[in-house]
Amino acid sequence: MSAPPPTLPVPEGAASDDFEADAGVEDGPPKEEAVHFCLLAEFDIDAGATLAHQYPYPTGTEEHRLAELMLPDGAHLRGEDWTVFYLGQTESMSVSPMLSHEDKARMSKRMSMLPPSERPRRGTPGGGLLYVLNCVRMKEDKSVRRGAMVKAMAIATPHPHIGIYKPLLLLALDEYFNNPSPEVLAKLYDSANNISVVGMPKLNRHEQILLRQSDRKDMFEARFGQHAPQTAADDDTADVSSIAEASTRAPSISSSRPPVTRKDSSSSSQVYMSYNDMPKRHGVPRDTHFFETEAKFKKITVPIRIPMTVFDEDVGDYSIIELVQTFSQNVQPFPPPFHPALHTNGAYTHPVFLIFNAMLAHKRIIFLGHGRPANQVARMVLAACAMVSGCGQVLRGFTETAFPYANLASLDVLEEFDGYVAGVCNPRFEELPSTWDVLCNLETGRVTVSKELQMPGTVQGTKSDLTSDRSVNTGGKDEDSAMAGGKAHSVSKTDCLDNQFVEEILTASSAHYGEGHIRVRWTDYISRFVRLVAYQEQLHLGSTRLGWQYQPFRDGHLGSGIVFIDDDLRQREMRGNAHRIDAWRKTKSYRLAQKDWVREQENAAIRGFDALHNVKRLRMTRSMSNKEAELIYSTMVRQVRTYDQVVELLTYLPMHFGGLIPVANGLIHPLASVRNDCLDLLCTINQYTVGRHALLTLNYFLRKTFVELLERREATRALQRRFDEPEKTPATARAGELAAQQAQPAALKA
Repeated sequence: MSAPPPTLPVPEGAASDDFEADAGVEDGPPKEEAVHFCLLAEFDIDAGATLAHQYPYPTGTEEHRLAELMLPDGAHLRGEDWTVFYLGQTESMSVSPMLSHEDKARMSKRMSMLPPSERPRRGTPGGGLLYVLNCVRMKEDKSVRRGAMVKAMAIATPHPHIGIYKPLLLLALDEYFNNPSPEVLAKLYDSANNISVVGMPKLNRHEQILLRQSDRKDMFEARFGQHAPQTAADDDTADVSSIAEASTRAPSISSSRPPVTRKDSSSSSQVYMSYNDMPKRHGVPRDTHFFETEAKFKKITVPIRIPMTVFDEDVGDYSIIELVQTFSQNVQPFPPPFHPALHTNGAYTHPVFLIFNAMLAHKRIIFLGHGRPANQVARMVLAACAMVSGCGQVLRGFTETAFPYANLASLDVLEEFDGYVAGVCNPRFEELPSTWDVLCNLETGRVTVSKELQMPGTVQGTKSDLTSDRSVNTGGKDEDSAMAGGKAHSVSKTDCLDNQFVEEILTASSAHYGEGHIRVRWTDYISRFVRLVAYQEQLHLGSTRLGWQYQPFRDGHLGSGIVFIDDDLRQREMRGNAHRIDAWRKTKSYRLAQKDWVREQENAAIRGFDALHNVKRLRMTRSMSNKEAELIYSTMVRQVRTYDQVVELLTYLPMHFGGLIPVANGLIHPLASVRNDCLDLLCTINQYTVGRHALLTLNYFLRKTFVELLERREATRALQRRFDEPEKTPATARAGELAAQQAQPAALKA
């Protein structure tokens, strides 16, 4: 008869869901409007694209420019299309600030005296971007000239999750076709701004990252709405027992670290019972990755799902899988000349990584989709920004120079930028190589580097040039000498790390891994790149302001910075990224990353050591000394105590890379001190609901070991207490009774 599955204990005094619910809930509507403007444009045969209505007041932006962006090329060829563009990137594409009759000095002096509703809005220079979602429709109508009407309606919002307004735009535009009145825009404006967010959790950065990494649909469910009349302890116990029963019917996860973990076979789908079988709470959404609310347009109620894990650079609906697959279908060696910052693997640079390199180097990039819907080119631009920024989680500075949809009328705006990424449908752009550095053709899947792009000048002896003789002297002499001479483009290998990574992404997507898994992989790749830059700077400039100083483990001191499996990998990464690093260090994104590092350290919950470095040491290293393991676990036990610290630690242990397995392997370490510290750490994690979720994803062997060690510890403590108590004999019992009897009269007299 098989042994019953191990059931993880719910500790006494464990932090309940109520504790986590206190961390922050949005008690009311946001201070500023969710939608700032509603616009309507239509195509007139005589006047061309015209902006018919603006609500609640004119934006101040050039009307013809707005109308051209709202009515994309080829809009008359399809029934429906969508475009995305931004306001606030340049003076010509900015919203006129309120109180514009006042000069800047007087306005800045009075700004603190103005209520929020009267201050200059986003979309003005320096005030942040307004994201515009636009829907354009063509309807056949024999009663009009040319037999069709083309109209477009758009909303401008400061929130990057613009996709939630699509249903309202569709309803409003359909209503406008039936009743062409400005009142339709007023109804749309009111409907969008009356979407209730009462009860919407306010997650901090690490909670957002943890939720983004998890496939669970009940993560942070206690933070949504109101609790049902049910105790948190009963709810947790029910979950644990049900999961334990489910684990007997499902295979366990291997404790070894696989290169990728398939979503359909991960522990989140094998160990947990289905979400429909779990006990429900009032006010809890079906999927806590979204906040479920509703909007009302006229008499129609529209369900709205607001994503909970969106960062500023994570705009709209896009697919990194679509981007990678589109530019992997026709891979051919690039012809010379080669640009070191773009062709990081010479002729064999993968097209996806040439786009990646161009984004990092802040080049002028065009996505051309001739004959394609404008929505498709817009998605490519949004995906490229998300890919290089780690979905907004790691880097910033790409969205403000992004134009998801642009046309020939936008050329003067594009020329105001040294680098940009834009989506276009007009094939005329391909004939203007002086206006772009890299052209990405969606139809052919080819990436072209402009022949007019000049080679960067090499300045010898400057500290900013990390590809100097000293900086690349990290590996074999032959390859290093080639790079030192500025000929990195001549070192081409089909099996370089970048190409291997793209192959892994393609393999994962063809095996039906989800978009979420691919985004986590790219985010991890960008995060490692930033740590590599910090290592490169420290190595050749003596210090870095981008991350932790690189330091391997030494007796009594934990390591920090990037983790290399071996010296060969270190050399390959250094050679493959040297020119990429140099190009990125000259951009605004690099300077923003330095500021983000300072803010990250100020707001970090775990302090005093580089937790990510040591987690990666546990996950990646092939051998580790007992002293290092002992110090890692003892430090984690001391530094990881609170809820925020546990959440931050769990963000470094995503399920796609094995979850808690690297840490839980300490339960089977040969040193008793390591086993005890690991047990203490897991007990701390087990105090919180998010931690129990993570523990329950461990395989059967590690869960069983955890429970057995806990039981053994409790048995030892009980035995120790028994030995510490004085032995109770008949004589001592009689003496105790006599003493009690003598104490009673004395107490009565007192």
